[in-house]
Amino acid sequence: MRIDAVTDSFTIDSQGDFILTLDDAGRHFRRMLFEDILPLWSTVGIDRNRGGFCESISREGRIPSSSRRVRVTARQIYSFCEAARLGWNRTAAAACIRHGYRFLLSHSSPDGLLFHGLSDDDTLLDQDHHLYDQAFLLFAYAHSFAHLQDEDFRRRAISVLGSLRERLGHEAGGFKDHTRSPYPLRSNPHMHLLEAALAWMAVDANPLWRALADEVVSLFKSRFYDPERGVVREYFDADWNVVDEGGRWRIEPGHNYEWAWLLIRWSQATGGKIGDRAERMIAFAEHHGVDPSRRVAVNEVWSDGLIADGHARLWPQTERLKAWLALAEIREGEARWIAEQNALEACQGLLSYLTLDARGTWYDVMLEDGSFKSGAAPASSLYHIICALGELLRYVERGSGSIGALKAVKLDGQSETHVPAALIMRMS
Repeated sequence: MRIDAVTDSFTIDSQGDFILTLDDAGRHFRRMLFEDILPLWSTVGIDRNRGGFCESISREGRIPSSSRRVRVTARQIYSFCEAARLGWNRTAAAACIRHGYRFLLSHSSPDGLLFHGLSDDDTLLDQDHHLYDQAFLLFAYAHSFAHLQDEDFRRRAISVLGSLRERLGHEAGGFKDHTRSPYPLRSNPHMHLLEAALAWMAVDANPLWRALADEVVSLFKSRFYDPERGVVREYFDADWNVVDEGGRWRIEPGHNYEWAWLLIRWSQATGGKIGDRAERMIAFAEHHGVDPSRRVAVNEVWSDGLIADGHARLWPQTERLKAWLALAEIREGEARWIAEQNALEACQGLLSYLTLDARGTWYDVMLEDGSFKSGAAPASSLYHIICALGELLRYVERGSGSIGALKAVKLDGQSETHVPAALIMRMS
């Protein structure tokens, strides 16, 4: 079988080697997004009977009957907003946003907080509110406001933040995890609150968004970050003490990459200082969390560096790409050269998840032998894919790429000779 190469000028055999630059990777992923992914998820992925967006799409293009998480619709709203920013049809994006918005409003409480889950017959599973869900609600509102300039999104977002502080605010800073079962406390929902706050800071001068971002970063520095190991910790008790398992704790390489990306963005937006935390988190994730054979970021490692879960989901590959691009942007010379090399390898890893036999879908989990777990493509991955693609295209458009030699790396992980500013890859 032959496929279009990532350059504009030639076609290669799908089993052949070719040179991939960051610019080539951006064009290739953008083509996949516009020709395969968005046409599928903006049509088949819309649930016109139940409202909102589907939870997954099968390889055959069908929507499996299942329970649904309401926040998936919030993430899809963001995805279509970002698609429009990247050049997709703005009218189609607006229609998707409005469709999702109606669903979110009908599945929120009177104080604006999002409910969590629906059964397969659309019965509300509980009256609980999850901090993680509200972070994505705020995130969706920010991007919807940027795209449609509808004041209702800003008004509702401010109201949601007020409800969050009232219902889930923690007396020692930050937020509890659920309204019904507040503990253990978690760093991950706070990471997405920071992401939402940064999105609002870009479109709204209201100082409460900067205050939220600074609060989360302060909590990161004082509680989430382990200065001894240079990693972010996940779970905490009611007093923000880390929860361990026999003297060690689980670390997610994907979250370390994601926190690093967001901290660099926060520092750029505010002038705030983050020290060497981003570099150390990326280094730990790269050294302990990237499988040396498959060259993909695994799900979990222990704080001592041993593997806790060797499976590798799609989303950590996108966060690895974003982190290295962010680091490349603020580095020069050899340091940028190294960051770009790792970003290219992350592109390679991500590409292996995006299947060619069922266009517009993807694999979610790579097993330890390098094969993929079967099953429908989860809608929640689109948020990660399109965010990483947006960061890649922004980096390329700014002309940030360095000039120099990058070490060639193949899918088998074996190093080869150096080639100019590129990475040899094998398509499969």
